[in-house]
Amino acid sequence: MKLYREVKEKLFLLFRAHDVDEGERQLSAIADAVSKENSELADRLRGRKGNYLAFLKYPQEVRTHIYTTNGVESVNSGLEYMRYELGGYFPSRRSLDFNYYIQIEHRNDGWLRRPLPAVSSNTYELRQLFELRFGIGKERSDQ
Repeated sequence: MKLYREVKEKLFLLFRAHDVDEGERQLSAIADAVSKENSELADRLRGRKGNYLAFLKYPQEVRTHIYTTNGVESVNSGLEYMRYELGGYFPSRRSLDFNYYIQIEHRNDGWLRRPLPAVSSNTYELRQLFELRFGIGKERSDQ
């Protein structure tokens, strides 16, 4: 229980890190704390730090919407509700795919109708980050 509290406190500090360097220090502190009981998990944390700290490359206002899994959990709970309504199972793979599509479209529709103010106000910076990362927009400049 003591380790749990220690890691939880360090995670809150990590989520509030101002930059990647500070995030790396916090993640390292978490890995050090965890290594006392599970060195394998600590090694995994250190080995995948780029994945765990990717949200720190985005503007501060947007980060809380990136590091959460609420979107995924929302889709999963919608699928679970549909499964329950169908009698506890999906009758076919096609039925599952169709219900999955409905959940995704429902979430996209909601997000498009009510974009998050934090995301909307940082649209330019986010587009620049995506262009650097994925090369989006380069096709347009070549034409």
